[in-house]
Amino acid sequence: MKTFIHLILITGLLIFSFSISAQEKDYYQLKGRVIDSLNQSIPYANVLLKDTTTNSIKAFAVTDEEGRFKMTIETDQQYELRASFVGFVPFVRNITTNPNQVQDILIQLSQDQGLLNEVQVVKEMPVTMSGDTLIYKTEAFTTGKERKLEDVLKELPGVEVEEDGSVKVQGKRVDKLLVEGKQFFDGDSKMAVKNLPAKAIDRVQVLKNYQDNSTLRNVNTNENLAMNITLKEDQKSLVFGDVSLGGGPKNSYAGHANAFYYSDDLSVNAILDANNIGEQAFNYNDFQRMRQAQNPCGIQSGALKIEDQNNGNAIPQKDRTQVQSLRSAFTGLNIAFQPSKKWQHQAYLIANNAEVDEKQIQQRRFLSEQAPEPENSESNQIQNYGNVLGQYQLDYVPSPFSNWQYKSQWLGNRLSANQNIKSSWADGQLSDIVNDSDEWSWNQQLNFYTQISPDHIFSIENQFLWRNENGQNEWDLLYGLNSEQDSSIFREEFSQKNTKTLQSELHYYWIWNNKNHLDLSMSYQYQNTDFNQNLFNEANLDLVDYKIDNSRVWSNSAVGAQWKSRVGSFLFLPGVSYFYLNDQRDALNNGENNDRISNHYVLPNFRVKYDINSVQGLNLVYKQNVRSPQIEWLSNALQLRSYQNIFSGDTNLQPAFYNMLELNYHFFNLFNGMNAFFRASYNQVQYSFQEATDFNGLINNSSLINSGEPQNDAQYSGRLDKRFKSFRLTYESNGMYQEYANKVNGELLDNEQWSLNNSLAFQTNLGKHITSSIKYSLQNNEYTNGNSQNEFNLQRFTNKWESKWSDNFEFDFEIEYQIYAGTNTNSDWWIANSELSYEIPNSAFRFDAQVYNLFDTKSVNRDYLSEYFVSTYQNFIQGRRMMFSVNYNF
Repeated sequence: MKTFIHLILITGLLIFSFSISAQEKDYYQLKGRVIDSLNQSIPYANVLLKDTTTNSIKAFAVTDEEGRFKMTIETDQQYELRASFVGFVPFVRNITTNPNQVQDILIQLSQDQGLLNEVQVVKEMPVTMSGDTLIYKTEAFTTGKERKLEDVLKELPGVEVEEDGSVKVQGKRVDKLLVEGKQFFDGDSKMAVKNLPAKAIDRVQVLKNYQDNSTLRNVNTNENLAMNITLKEDQKSLVFGDVSLGGGPKNSYAGHANAFYYSDDLSVNAILDANNIGEQAFNYNDFQRMRQAQNPCGIQSGALKIEDQNNGNAIPQKDRTQVQSLRSAFTGLNIAFQPSKKWQHQAYLIANNAEVDEKQIQQRRFLSEQAPEPENSESNQIQNYGNVLGQYQLDYVPSPFSNWQYKSQWLGNRLSANQNIKSSWADGQLSDIVNDSDEWSWNQQLNFYTQISPDHIFSIENQFLWRNENGQNEWDLLYGLNSEQDSSIFREEFSQKNTKTLQSELHYYWIWNNKNHLDLSMSYQYQNTDFNQNLFNEANLDLVDYKIDNSRVWSNSAVGAQWKSRVGSFLFLPGVSYFYLNDQRDALNNGENNDRISNHYVLPNFRVKYDINSVQGLNLVYKQNVRSPQIEWLSNALQLRSYQNIFSGDTNLQPAFYNMLELNYHFFNLFNGMNAFFRASYNQVQYSFQEATDFNGLINNSSLINSGEPQNDAQYSGRLDKRFKSFRLTYESNGMYQEYANKVNGELLDNEQWSLNNSLAFQTNLGKHITSSIKYSLQNNEYTNGNSQNEFNLQRFTNKWESKWSDNFEFDFEIEYQIYAGTNTNSDWWIANSELSYEIPNSAFRFDAQVYNLFDTKSVNRDYLSEYFVSTYQNFIQGRRMMFSVNYNF
């Protein structure tokens, strides 16, 4: 294995040496500056070099705020140098790129008095800046061999596509993605970049300070970034898309299809996907983002709301590198219809199904001296997931100064899991755990926005959410639970939770001038929740100690004020909110227990933004939040959480109080190829929710309390990206520190947890057709609990190759080697994937051959650290899969 590490390092050094050699011998950097007739810099001017023989663009740059540009080109070549900007006569000159003659070029543009010429310049310019909109003409940067929107965006200067499908422009994340001005699956960027065919794309528009509600545009404080994709005229009013079908040994299959239709008043998007090779068209992050959009965020920006730690396990959180098999099927339909300028209908429907097989060997070592002996176990689990998400939105704009909006959102989830466990605690005998749960919700929103005068705006937003959750769990165990002497223990649990939430918020905006406005708000939120849970034994007898019959009425009223003021390069946003909280709790556990909590809160918030210059800025945010405990925590009854853990809450739990501070810094300079950002945050939590645990034989009893000691959390993340003439370096770092106190067997213990992750990546082009990158990352985790300390680290070496030749062949290869070192174990493994593609010339067909897990790695290791135990997992993963597929574009 060490030989393989040396091979990767040598490969990286060869790549680096080759790129430096190519840079010194074959390439030259052309620098310059674009000014007007008054010697003033012209930012966002287009500068390009065209091959006079083929009429193709060989190099392109956009000037920065100081009018500077820089391009990397081949030496001893003849080009046509062109510079253009809206309202100016284009600059044209033929040059020979000889480094001894061309050093620094000063380009002066003169104003064009003819409007016709200006329109022609805009049509030909690869990049234009119009107000807050940056527009890319994609054909100036692409070769025509790109497959999806993702491939097009990667070619645009200043645009990056992350592995998870998110998009960044000049270092800032795109919040919403549109196609022809219409939302694509609620603005999800991943759905668009992975599915929209490249051949249909004409322009990419980046919309700064985006606000989809035109009435609130002048009082927008979010500074959202949106991206709109405009299509070629010959792709409108017809159906286009692609279809792929594939199969291979081990009954492997994969199918994917996209279909799109766009016209002036109607757009229809359909996506279908089914495979058993572990590729998810709709993953956990996609689901969480859409699920969060369907939940009321709470009034006054969520400063006071109920804690919700139920993640809704309705979609797999693991991929094929963590499970033995993953089969999934996905259907998505998105429709937008605009019969007139006043009415617009938008809707989407998503259905997703997944089946996961897991096999895991676990070693768990408890940290407390009173805890039981270490447990060695082997488990096999089959999980079936299903979810449906939908949304209908109606917008009515009776005038340019007012609009109505109605949304109806629905969600349905289902999870069925069957787990078999062989544990050393039961002498290797088999125990079964079965879990079934489902959730459905319906959220309706009715909003109205109006501008009664240029300086006065009103908005009212109303939401009603109805959610129902049901669960059924069965434990058929030979150990754990209430008695170590029982030869067999059977428990069956039923639970039901019903929640109704109503909230309304009124805003009045008083615009003083272009730089100052006042936002006054009134809001109300009401939530009624019922939670019932019963546990039965093998004789179907109700276990009274485990019976929960809780109801809760939680409401709060609030008023708030926020001031926005711009002073020079500073933007100030101070605010404050007053809340009156009323929390009526009714719990039944061997008798009635009624409790009412009423509190008053004054919660300030403050934000200041400083634009240091055109390429860098700072953003500082401070706010106070309050979180009330969720209803599952408000019962003294016992709750069976696992085969070895019994939990109880507390009807008298108080809300937790948060002080939150966050600092952001960004730097983006297109001229010198430098891109950097840094984010740091600190949270201090008073009366945090912590567990007190007592170990009793094979089981532990946990109860939830408000901690008397403050909890401190700190996080940071940063990225530094530098582009050189023929290679690119990227350094990333993120870390987390958490400090809190909890009780174990009556003893107060201090807990500290560190997590650091650092990576360095190098990427270069080897000639015109090969791109290679090498990346090293190191993850360190350390956990201290009283006198016990545990740590582990994971190292990753990754090498990727992307090559294209003959305009028809494409070969991708990725290999990753991981070294894991834990408290009691060390291991290493590698994973490699490859793909070979061939596209028939002048044809709509493409053929792909893929191999996943090339070396047929069987398992990977991971650690899990908590305040109670350290677990080492050996996860068996999906073996080698080979696929051959046929793709057709239409």
